[in-house]
Amino acid sequence: MIYKLRLLKLNCYRQNEADGDEIFIKYQNKRVWPLNSKYQKLNEGSAKLNLDISGIEKESMVTLELWDYDLFTPNDMLGTFSMLVNERGGPFTTDLKRDMGTDDSKYSIEWEVS
Repeated sequence: MIYKLRLLKLNCYRQNEADGDEIFIKYQNKRVWPLNSKYQKLNEGSAKLNLDISGIEKESMVTLELWDYDLFTPNDMLGTFSMLVNERGGPFTTDLKRDMGTDDSKYSIEWEVS
């Protein structure tokens, strides 16, 4: 069975940088959001994603990477979102999993499966 994963909203509860994070999302080593710019500035609050990932097989673990864009230094990976796609429904919420000691940001992502 093949599913479509729809990413609905990215929630920021605590940003990494005091003036807000310059966020982008990667899937399978490709930038998938935002589509028309290098990043989206995000403070505490949320951003609508409206992004579909098609062709996901049942029981697949989909991993998205959340990155912070940096102009003069390498971009920083803030962490990953892992979503088990095993049934239609939603919306579901997944928290950002961070590497130990990288920063103290807190994000979640809302998604559904069709």
